[in-house]
Amino acid sequence: MFKGAASTDSALTFDEYQCTGNVETDFPELCALLGVKNIPEVCTKSSTITRSEGVDAEDKQDSPHWSVAQINVELENKNPLSAKKITISGWKVNERIFRVLQKMLPSLSQIASLQLWHAGLTDQMVASLANTLPLCSSLRVVSLEGNVLQDQSFHLLFTESCVLTQLHLRCNRIGDEGARLIGSALSTPTSANKNLVYLNLAFNWIGDAGAAHIAQGLRLNRTLLLLSLANNMIGDLGAAHLAAVSILHSIF
Repeated sequence: MFKGAASTDSALTFDEYQCTGNVETDFPELCALLGVKNIPEVCTKSSTITRSEGVDAEDKQDSPHWSVAQINVELENKNPLSAKKITISGWKVNERIFRVLQKMLPSLSQIASLQLWHAGLTDQMVASLANTLPLCSSLRVVSLEGNVLQDQSFHLLFTESCVLTQLHLRCNRIGDEGARLIGSALSTPTSANKNLVYLNLAFNWIGDAGAAHIAQGLRLNRTLLLLSLANNMIGDLGAAHLAAVSILHSIF
């Protein structure tokens, strides 16, 4: 067994490392195995005070002021294996750091929330995260805010096997094409996401055409209860499309 033994076995590789579920142990060990030189600090706490929704949305629209790289971990209790929330805020996550997060997540048996705010995510990272989410049985809330993607790949998170109940995508400059992809992912004639109940798309660049695409996706989706499209670019025409499906969904 190689479990958590990176520092004692020089032949151990990143792929061989078996996560313990203790972020304070696994994160630096995995970073070291990938040759990360400046390893972000892991900061843990067991309180319920979080930064999550506390940052003003208007602040999130500006270019981020990169902050000190650290991983904030909220524990359910004093047990280091009880991580229930991971937050990265205001620093750019590179590919190696993201690989570490992706490998750790399935080992966190109590993880319920993942928040990556202004983390410099890429389309490939979001695609990789979409593949990892079905392996995280307790993860219910994901917030990827302030991450502008060239190909607007957020729709990849809307899979039938995804267990998320809340997805926050504010301030990502999602436009009509991104909205079209999301609308198609919300439901098709043959499939639909059956777990997501709240989708936050506020403070994006969605216009009337994008609103129409999302409304079409909602027609066949009976699970999503709350949808926020506040502070987009939706006019009367887009609002009319959304009003047609508002009897089934609360849209604000």
